[in-house]
Amino acid sequence: MTNPPPADGSTAGTPFATPTLLITPLRPAVPLEGGAIEVLLRVQAPGRAPESAGTTQQRIPLRLSLVVDRSGSMAGEPLAEALHCVEHIGELLHPEDWLAVVLYDDKVQVPMPMAPSPGGQAVALALAGVESGGSTDLHAGWETGARQLAAGAPGSISRVLLLSDGQANHGLVDVAAITTQCAQWLERGVSTTTVGLGRGFNEELMVAMAHAGGGQQYYGQKAEDLFDAFDEELSLLQAMLLRQLRIKPIAGQGVIVEPLGAARAGAHGWLPLPDLAWGAEAWMLLRLHVTPHAPVGPAGRTLLALSMQGMDMEGNAVALHGAPLQLPVLPAAQVAALPTDETVSRRLQEVGFADLTMQVRQLLQQGKSAEAKALLQRGEAMVANYPWLAGKLAQLKALLERDAKMAAKEMLFSSRKMVSRLSSDDEVMAMQDETGLTTKAAFLRRKVSEGTGRRRST
Repeated sequence: MTNPPPADGSTAGTPFATPTLLITPLRPAVPLEGGAIEVLLRVQAPGRAPESAGTTQQRIPLRLSLVVDRSGSMAGEPLAEALHCVEHIGELLHPEDWLAVVLYDDKVQVPMPMAPSPGGQAVALALAGVESGGSTDLHAGWETGARQLAAGAPGSISRVLLLSDGQANHGLVDVAAITTQCAQWLERGVSTTTVGLGRGFNEELMVAMAHAGGGQQYYGQKAEDLFDAFDEELSLLQAMLLRQLRIKPIAGQGVIVEPLGAARAGAHGWLPLPDLAWGAEAWMLLRLHVTPHAPVGPAGRTLLALSMQGMDMEGNAVALHGAPLQLPVLPAAQVAALPTDETVSRRLQEVGFADLTMQVRQLLQQGKSAEAKALLQRGEAMVANYPWLAGKLAQLKALLERDAKMAAKEMLFSSRKMVSRLSSDDEVMAMQDETGLTTKAAFLRRKVSEGTGRRRST
């Protein structure tokens, strides 16, 4: 059962851009004896702005601050690949976009202050001759990049892209303090995406900064590994509808709400969701722990209601309230015999697989390689009927055999991506890996490996 929002759902944003709130249970009933019920929450964006509203879906101007680590630990190939990435991004930007480039080691330089994007060739010329330097003041470099974006314009997107090995050893190095500042800049409209380079980057710091800063996290050893990532990043930014999105599940009588995956409630019970793009949906899974003997109305037992808050691209607050989820009450045996919702089942598999890979990663970090491999092997039964996850499992097993260090990084990035990604509404029908979804927007493609990209033909 799916509950649409009420016809008079309120929003402070433009009416034609109003998303749809959906609450879908795994099975369409609640056990008389009580128990656990999994539900999928979705914020679904329109496919595009309708022409009948007298509007067009215009491209959103981008304001990007590219922050490049040129410290001694980036010497050689990592720095060369980072500069290649910057040049590639410069080639992808449009004339209406703005760009700044920041370099740092233990000192910070701004060879390209914020200005209209000059194109990839001009960027390459500005960075010609850059060499690796001293120690790594990552915080100072990132903060300088954020300050380049401080005077943001309404209707544009301001984002820091930090390219680094994440080995902060100079200046502010406390992860909690750095991530707190990322969150504070996000409140001011400046988000942070991180790109881990090489084999030795600090994935814990890079993922934490992106999570707190409302951006994405990517990694790769070579620039070509990241071309897909930058395509994804720019296509997402250009298609964005709502940012700083969050939802608040409101439990019915006798119901306790447990977020699944990496979700953690913030102030007043609000749960963060990824920024929402046109033609996509942001989602989250909950487990409802239901007591027996609660009041049952004519439409069934009321389990959950949903509120949403966000900000549109002009900086206006947007709010929406969905109709409550009400389900009939049946004996547990009858509920268990009901068919399960395909989409909810698939998302539960994804979150379960993400949890499994994080357990494997923890065993690797404890030096328990044999136990890690055995646990990963047991995951085959979990993904046997899901080609995308089966492909990811096979890739992880192969990577673990040849490079345990990179396998641990892949597990962190893959699990984080899986539980915080945008999805399309026809994924269950497609049931394919990323090679069968090439017509999708780049940010909706499902990859088997987060650390590699499709090789481009020369």
